[in-house]
Amino acid sequence: MKIKKTCHPDIQGKEITLGYKIQVMGITTRFLHWNHTHQSFLLLGARIVLGVILLLKGIFFISHSPALKALIIQSRFAAGVGFLAVYITFAHLLGGVMLIIGLFTRIAAILQLPVLLGALFFILPEQGFGDAGSELMLSFLVLILLLVVLIKGSGEFSIESYLKTHLL
Repeated sequence: MKIKKTCHPDIQGKEITLGYKIQVMGITTRFLHWNHTHQSFLLLGARIVLGVILLLKGIFFISHSPALKALIIQSRFAAGVGFLAVYITFAHLLGGVMLIIGLFTRIAAILQLPVLLGALFFILPEQGFGDAGSELMLSFLVLILLLVVLIKGSGEFSIESYLKTHLL
C-alpha cells in the first residue's frame, strides 16, 4: 500500500520548512478552535471561579465585620457605614452563590460593580501597590471576570439556561 502525499496546488513541488512561526500559528489556531468549540466550558469556569472568590470574600467580611467597618470609615463613604457593610457583605455572599449556580448572573454582576469600583478607586489605592497584602490585582481580575459574565451572561451550563429550555 502506497501513501500519496498531497499538497496545496500553489506550493506543490516547493520545499517547505516548518519554522517557529508556523508552529506558533498552529498552536494559536488549535487554541482558537478549541476555544470556539468549548466556549461554554470556559464561561462556566470563569463564572464558578468568580462566584467562589466573591463567596469567600463575603465569608471573610462576615467574620471580620469590625475591620470592614473601620475600612469604610477611613474611606470617603463614612456616612453610611452600617448600610455599606451590610450591602457589601450580602452582595458578595448572594452574588457569589448566584454566580456559582448560574441564576440571575447579570443581576448579580451588576450588584457587584459598585462595590468593586469603590474598592478599586477609593480603598485599595490608599493601601499601596507594592504591598504584599494588597488585593489590587485580585480586584482587577474580579472586575474583568465580572465584565465577561455581564456581557456573555450565564452560559449554556446554568440554571438560567435550564429554565429557559425546559420550563419556558
